[in-house]
Amino acid sequence: MQKVCLGIEISQDGVKIALVELERRHIIKIDAVPTSGNSIDDVSVYSSVLSSWVRSNLLPKINSIAVAFSSCNGIMRLVTIPKETENALNYVNWEFAYSINSKASNYKTDIVFYPSTRKPERAIVTAMRKKIIESFCSVELEKSGFKPNYLMADVCALYNLLEYTEGLSSQPKCILKADEKFAMAFWGNETGPLAIRLLPKDNISPKAVAEILESGFKEFTKAKKNVKFCGELSGNAEFAGELAIAAKDLRESINLQLWNSLSKFSLEKVGDFSKLSQCIGAIGATLSYI
Repeated sequence: MQKVCLGIEISQDGVKIALVELERRHIIKIDAVPTSGNSIDDVSVYSSVLSSWVRSNLLPKINSIAVAFSSCNGIMRLVTIPKETENALNYVNWEFAYSINSKASNYKTDIVFYPSTRKPERAIVTAMRKKIIESFCSVELEKSGFKPNYLMADVCALYNLLEYTEGLSSQPKCILKADEKFAMAFWGNETGPLAIRLLPKDNISPKAVAEILESGFKEFTKAKKNVKFCGELSGNAEFAGELAIAAKDLRESINLQLWNSLSKFSLEKVGDFSKLSQCIGAIGATLSYI
């Protein structure tokens, strides 16, 4: 019996969907659905959009649901852990509480240690307001049939997908996820994420995005200057074209590669996968069950 996971990435004004048969690593269907309300702050918007989408599509039975939150809707930090630290978890919690301008108790944090929990050198901390997490774990949402079995940050979903499909070595690789309201570039290798650059919506332009890529690669001078490009703006031909030119025109040229194919995954023969680069985060979320 096939086990199918519904991977979802939610942002302030849209939902990205990926339906994946886990055992065969087979992508059955993807979609990018705009929403008229904030599907993060109002869980009823999330459930109504998915209910409508499921009714409109002939789908197999869904066994599990994994949701990735866009990092712009919470707080994300890459924390370097000093070698002399005796308790990495306590240190990361202290660093997070110290670095934010509000009470840490208002947030639910997810901490992933790299390269391993036993020998942590860095940690990615992603935090969402507790009331949001509680709404996605509520009995009310469970009644709708769309309560997530797993919640994660998009940066972790993307890193896991890159590692699974391409493998990672000591050489840093770069992913750029550019949405309408938030852009994020991060570098990672076999030991985990190494650096992150963030760009809020008011500053997003091809030139600004090229500049954060340039600043990140300055930390990794020997890395190949290739960038996997995904997110909402990867489907905007004008923006993608201008960004590719801006990246090529830098002092040290950067090669932008649209992330629109995945090794180790197969695609349904009959289907529209033109939005694959926009739905990469949703596909990556399903790896929590592989």
